Amino acid sequence: MSTIKKHDHDLYPGENYAILTPAPEEDVFGFYGTVKRMVGEEMAIQLWDTASLVLSTWFREDDPAVVRNFLRSRYGRHLADEVANQSHPSNYENYAIMNQAVMDAVLVTDRKGRSFWTDWFFDIKATTENGEWSD
Repeated sequence: MSTIKKHDHDLYPGENYAILTPAPEEDVFGFYGTVKRMVGEEMAIQLWDTASLVLSTWFREDDPAVVRNFLRSRYGRHLADEVANQSHPSNYENYAIMNQAVMDAVLVTDRKGRSFWTDWFFDIKATTENGEWSD
């Protein structure tokens, strides 16, 4: 079997996974806490769900803890900031536009055409799998 590099998204032999975990109400620093301050609690829960589904599918991640930990990390906050960059405050009450902003933010690529979040996502994955993650 050939070695699959973490950025070879199209070559990954696994299934598409859609992981949904509850939004962490205690989160004030990561993705949920940041978007909650922007759009309110109801939409923040929906955006958390969207981000969880898009991340788990994009990275083909079947461990909900990895997706949750990524979104709760400082990288999750950066992702929320990118969501703000993808949308305009006048659209913060429009569910369709904000969901699209989350999808666009997750799919931002670097100069090489790789997901901007790849290295950070796999850092969180390694930390989670090694039991080193702590809230």
